[in-house]
Formats: sequence, C-alpha cells, structure tokens
Amino acid sequence: MAFHRTSRYARETHPPLRTTFAASLLAVLALACRSATYTAAGDVVAVDEAAGRVTISHDDIPDLMPAMTMEFPVTSGTLLAGVAAGHRVRFALERDGDRLTVVRLQIIGQGSGGHPGLHDHTPHHGGVVVMAGLIHLEALAVPEGRVRVWVTDVWRRPVSLADVTGTVMLELSHGRQTFPLVVANEALEARTPPLAGDDVRARVEIVRAGSPLDLNFVLPLGSAAAGAVHVPAAGCVPPAERPGTAGRRPRCAIAFPRAVSALAGAPDGSLAMVAVDDAGVTMWRLPEGRLATGLAPPPPLPASDDEPPHGVSASAMAVSNDATQAAVSIEQKLLLYEVASGRLRGELPAPTGIGRSLAWSPDGTQLLATTFSDPPARLLLVAERREERQLRVDGEAAGVAFSPDGARAAVGTEFGAIALFDVASGVPARTLAAGHRPADALAFAGDRLVAASADGKLRIWDASTGELVVEHDAGTPLRRLAVAPSGTLVATAGHDDAIRVHDVGTGGVRETLTWHRGGVVGLAWGRGVLVSGDAEGWVALWDVE
Repeated sequence: MAFHRTSRYARETHPPLRTTFAASLLAVLALACRSATYTAAGDVVAVDEAAGRVTISHDDIPDLMPAMTMEFPVTSGTLLAGVAAGHRVRFALERDGDRLTVVRLQIIGQGSGGHPGLHDHTPHHGGVVVMAGLIHLEALAVPEGRVRVWVTDVWRRPVSLADVTGTVMLELSHGRQTFPLVVANEALEARTPPLAGDDVRARVEIVRAGSPLDLNFVLPLGSAAAGAVHVPAAGCVPPAERPGTAGRRPRCAIAFPRAVSALAGAPDGSLAMVAVDDAGVTMWRLPEGRLATGLAPPPPLPASDDEPPHGVSASAMAVSNDATQAAVSIEQKLLLYEVASGRLRGELPAPTGIGRSLAWSPDGTQLLATTFSDPPARLLLVAERREERQLRVDGEAAGVAFSPDGARAAVGTEFGAIALFDVASGVPARTLAAGHRPADALAFAGDRLVAASADGKLRIWDASTGELVVEHDAGTPLRRLAVAPSGTLVATAGHDDAIRVHDVGTGGVRETLTWHRGGVVGLAWGRGVLVSGDAEGWVALWDVE
C-alpha cells in the first residue's frame, strides 16, 4: 500500500482531514495486526460453563470451514449466560493461528426445550443423558452434595413430574447409600453428603405412571471428563460358565445390557474403546479392564417428525497412535474426540453413509475412512477438518490400514482385491488378490499386511514385494482381525463365534476361544490381553501369551 503526502494547503486549511486520515491510517494498521474474525450462525449442541466452552452445529463459515459441529472456547463465561442446547445463535470467531475462540454470542432463536425432527442425546443441563424407551433422563451430580435428574420425552420436551417418584443409590467411599428424589425446580433432586473424587457411580430408579425404570450412570464431579451410562457396576469380573460354550473362560468380562456395536484399541495397548447400542462409547484401561471415561454424545441427528425413536450406535472407531485422539463414525457423522476427557472436539467431513472402516496415520495428522455405498476411501486432514484426496479402487472401498511408517495405505474392496497406495501421491503402487469376497479387516504387522476376508481366508503379504507368504483357511467367513502390539500374533473372528489366535509368521492357529455367543463384533489387543465383544453385550478380556 502506498501513502501520498498531502499538500501544504490541505494540511493548513483542513486540519479535520489530517485528523481523519491519521485515524484511518491507525485503524488500517490495527486491523492488519489483529487476528482474523469470522461470523456465522448455528444451533447450540452443548454448553459447559465451568470449562468456558460451547459446542455449536454451525452453518458454512465463508473463507474458514464448511458446516459441521465443533466445540469452541469462549473469551468470557459471561457469553454463555442464558445460552442452552437448542438455541439458535449468531456468533463471532476470532482466529489466532490454529486456535478459534468465540468472542461474541447472541441468541437469535429461543429453544423450546424439545425439537421434533432431531434425535438429541446431548446434555441440556451439563449432565449425562440416557434414553429408556420413550423417555430421556439427564442426571447431574454436584460436589457440594446434590444429584439432579431431568425427565423429558423422546423429543427432549419436559414431562410432568406429578406422577414420578424415585431414588438414587450412590457408590460412596464408605459403601452404598440411597437417597430419595423429590421434585424441585422442574427436576428430581436428591440431597447427599459432599461428593469427592473425579466421578460418582449412581443407580437412578424412578417410577412414572406405575412403570419402573432403573439405570446406571457414571457422573463426573467436574468439567474434566464426560460421564457414561449403562456401565455395569461390577465392572470386569470373572464370568460364570455359559451353557453351550466350551473351552476356557476369559480372565474377566463386562456385561453390558445391550449389544456391542464396535470395538477398537489404542495401538500402544493402553486402552480399549467399546461402543454399545444406544449406550454410547466408553474407554477402558488395559490390562485391568477398568473404566477410564465415556465419550460425549454425538450432536443431534436429523429425523422426520413422524420417525419412530431409535438407538444411536457407532459402526466404526479408531484411536490415534499416541492415544490422544479418537475418531468415531455414528450414523452419518464422523466425530473427533479427545481421549483423556471424552470431549467432542469437532466433526470431520464425511460422505453420506454408514461408516465402514477407519484408520489413523502413525503421526496422527491423517485419517482414512470408508463408508458403505460410497466407492472411494477418503483421506482426511484432521487438524484442518478437510478431505485431502480420494483413494479410488475397483468397486466399493472396504477395510483400510496405514503402514507403520505412514508412507503406504491399504484399501480393501467389496470384491476382495486390496490396493496399496503411496500416501503422498495417492497413486496405487500395486493390487493384491484376496479372493472374491469383501476385504473388510486389514492391519499391518511390521512390513507385513494381514487381511481377513469373507471367503474364510487369513492372508499375509510381504507389503514391500507383494508376495503372499501365508494363506490359512479358517473354514468360516472372517469379519474381524486385530494384530498384537508385538506384531507376532493376530486374532480373527468369524461367523462361527470362535476367536482364533494365529502366529503371524506361519498363520497357524495357536488357540481357539469359543466362549462367545451371538456373533463376535470386535477385537482389540491390549497390554498382555486380547479384548473381544459380542452381539449379546459381553466384552471379554483374555490372557493370551
């Protein structure tokens, strides 16, 4: 920008002009030094006043990002006064490097407390939400000594509490104690002794119009972590013998009330993620099988007003190599979470469709994703929340995996072939023949690529040469596999409910585990343990050498 000297006449006879010009120049320079600011509109999904954060499902933000759901910090907690989930807001974001902060927030539409057309499992009061039949319960524990429970209908509209009674049983340091719930300020409330620790386990039992409901909650006592629902109070315990099963039993098992829909493990073996139908996702520490935290619920999902209520389940999950981030595919959304706290950090771009397979790059900067009925695999840049490129295969993409150095990506297909891509260029280096059935389960074990196929074959290739070095016929369609952190063992699961533990070098079966029933839907390795989950709601931890 060039600035021109004003004439003496102008300087002497028009001092206001000199003042105005100087002020304008200072304003231009100030604007040049300030961070960029963007304005947008959206719907509030969740408010965390204690942490000074708000989650907004926003419209397109020109020159910044497409429409998605993200959690943002606010410059001051006063911006959140009166703001609640369901409000339509106009807001301003200030960008400082990679950090986006809400600097202005204005409510432009009052929430009615319920939104027909949205399946909403998000907290409206900062608590933990669960759906039971056609009722939602949101529970909140306060360290000073109080538990509150809000009762709403399927669309999250408040219901009359005139015919509702109940109790809450808490697991306290000196044992279990039960407290009555009474109506107070449009919620049910129990007065308790002061509550200590990071969280408290609560069993809420209510009777509404003669119908009983009892549900388990893990309620956080601060803003550091999300809570959890439907977590068995006993945790991981030695299981009883199951009729109709043979062989040894797992070291311990967790009995969820509903089917496990997906399972994933941290590559370092420190954690296992468990998704349960309509009961959210929880993180478990390994090898002990102890609850770490729950993941925050997904943003509200659109639905027609007359659509019957349904559960929300994760179909694919993955944990980053450093165990700090988790990606979860829920219905038609691909969500990014912070592992330590369970907080929802944002939404990644994803094609329409149910998630099929996810894989993190070793450095945690990229995510490879496939969905049913969408032909390519999509390579996403996580920090930038955008798609970098599509990896196209012959037919529909299925399972995905990254090589340990992140230079190659394997993409299975609906027709059995597996394409090996150079990640930097997106060019396929070679195609591996793997039968004629979907290749949904892929993993690298060092320089070897392991694949379990619906044709019943476990195949292992030398990824650098493309040579097939192992082929083992399991005799049943294989759906899941997991490679041990050591890279020497691989576990597979098929339609016969059995889990086979193979030697990576030979493909030979070291042991067959036959305790599960109802279909093994997920496998993951931990530190010294193998984790498995089934459609009857059982998660088992096995001591496998």
